[in-house]
Amino acid sequence: MAFWGTELVAGEPVTHVFGKSRGRLRICKATLGVGLAEGRSVVQCRIGDKKPILLCSLRPYNTESCSVDIEFKEEEKVTFEAIGPTTTSVHLAGFYLNNGTDGESDLKEAKKTEDNEAGVNGSVRTFPSGLIIEDLEKSQRSSTLVASPGFMVSVSYVGKLKCTGYIFESRSSNSPFYFRLGTDAVISGLEIGISGMRVGDKRKITIPPSMAYGPQGRRNVPPDSWIVYNIKLLSISNCSPPLFSDEQGSNVEVD
Repeated sequence: MAFWGTELVAGEPVTHVFGKSRGRLRICKATLGVGLAEGRSVVQCRIGDKKPILLCSLRPYNTESCSVDIEFKEEEKVTFEAIGPTTTSVHLAGFYLNNGTDGESDLKEAKKTEDNEAGVNGSVRTFPSGLIIEDLEKSQRSSTLVASPGFMVSVSYVGKLKCTGYIFESRSSNSPFYFRLGTDAVISGLEIGISGMRVGDKRKITIPPSMAYGPQGRRNVPPDSWIVYNIKLLSISNCSPPLFSDEQGSNVEVD
């Protein structure tokens, strides 16, 4: 992924043109800029010659930032415009999806290949790469959403070095980690290991160096280390964080 951002000033539209080498654009956040607060600022976008669509409305001292989750798949030009006072601006931030995709096809293909070649022993799947996924606990709740590419998920976890058991990182359910599957936000071992989980499921994921931090390592993880994550899936949503309030609609599940 590559970062994208622009500043909108009332009366000065900004046009984005699709580039295949950069990939599709996904916008995540709109924030009021620094300036004199005189009233509401509305952000709208126009795709090609279609009618403009309002994206969000921002008010000083009230709603100064807004999370959005909009992906532009069209290859037509997209024009963004701020409507409101000229004394302040609106900043849009987002990112380009890798090679024109959101990583979904790559992850699905990798998982399909892994699953086809995995050896299954009860609740444990062992893959040729060395990746091991063990289902520790299956949620008893009725669930329709499954962690898959494109969905936002939140997890609690404990990450350990396999050789020593040293805990190099952890997150509790009170301070979960949010990320979107299929966007290279986490190492490939976790992408594949978490995919397919439902809210409340727990897994132990043993990850080889090639699907973790490789020869370069990272803080508290030596080069070429096998690592183990104990993961609990806390929530699934098709929205951007902050998540999981009743206002987010029916496409949300929380543990």
